[in-house]
Amino acid sequence: MPTIKDVAELAGVSIATVSHVINKTRFVSQELSQRVLAAIEELGYYPSALGRGFRKGKSFVIAVFLPDPRNPFFQIMAQGVEEQAEQNHYSISYCHTREEPLREKFYVSLFNRRAIDGFVVAPTSRGRENLKPLLEQNVPLVLVDRRIEELPVDQVFSDSVTGAYEATRHLLELGHRSIGVLLGMREIETIKERLTGYRRALNEYDIPFDEDLVVDGYSQIEEGSVATDYLLENKEVTAIFGSNNQMMLGALKSIKKQGIRCPEEISLIGFDDLDWTAVISPALSVVDQNPYEMGYQAGRLLFERLEGKLQITAPRILKIPTKMIIRESTDVPGMRT
Repeated sequence: MPTIKDVAELAGVSIATVSHVINKTRFVSQELSQRVLAAIEELGYYPSALGRGFRKGKSFVIAVFLPDPRNPFFQIMAQGVEEQAEQNHYSISYCHTREEPLREKFYVSLFNRRAIDGFVVAPTSRGRENLKPLLEQNVPLVLVDRRIEELPVDQVFSDSVTGAYEATRHLLELGHRSIGVLLGMREIETIKERLTGYRRALNEYDIPFDEDLVVDGYSQIEEGSVATDYLLENKEVTAIFGSNNQMMLGALKSIKKQGIRCPEEISLIGFDDLDWTAVISPALSVVDQNPYEMGYQAGRLLFERLEGKLQITAPRILKIPTKMIIRESTDVPGMRT
């Protein structure tokens, strides 16, 4: 394996200069930096995170907690964090809580004992309690996708209230008045906010909120399909709003099984613009949250703390705007045959 000494000799600079280029600890001219980087690429040199850790009192590893490994939304979000980690010469240790608070609590304890430098966490419903040990020890922590009000840490999430409001208003503008909702996990703040946006749009159109039109899908495809079955068989809904991409897949499964045409007989709109949402038939109308940007910004906030680039200690809150994308799955109300 090539060493830092090999890089220095090939670039014609000192070992200290190579170290400064890699760790960005001192200004190095562009000409020398380019020579060092070219030598690194030619030799295939990788700095030793372990060695750097011993010298700096760091592990150069961050932990990322994600709720559901099967949900592509979180996979895309992770890519944003990975980009920041790569830029800062850190590695990532992932764990998937599977929406289980006890699993989250276990991983917090396990990873904290391993001297992880910082955490990016999409918390479970018990995140406030489970993350308390990290706060007590002043471990850098950023929450992503799911905010926890009054928790004094940096947080990055999408504007779920506005996104759900605009999705519901779109259906209302088309003439829909009986709009079913497929909820994820009610105890998650993100889902609460989407229900708030739905209710805000109904109120604007003077339509009473009907709790019976709101069905739990628990952010799982099969449960979302069962919830859709209930709405289609028991309620005269003309449109369905899915609170995330798993709920939309569940709705599509139910609709296909029942032979119902979309949007001729039922309109669908949901959250998350993923690769498949634009290519299936009909192409889905969605609220795009930009999960990559959420992950990227969460990583940026964390590494600013880790690298000491920030003087302020007050928590920073970033709300990423959502974007409505209207496609083929929404239309004026139709009649089911």
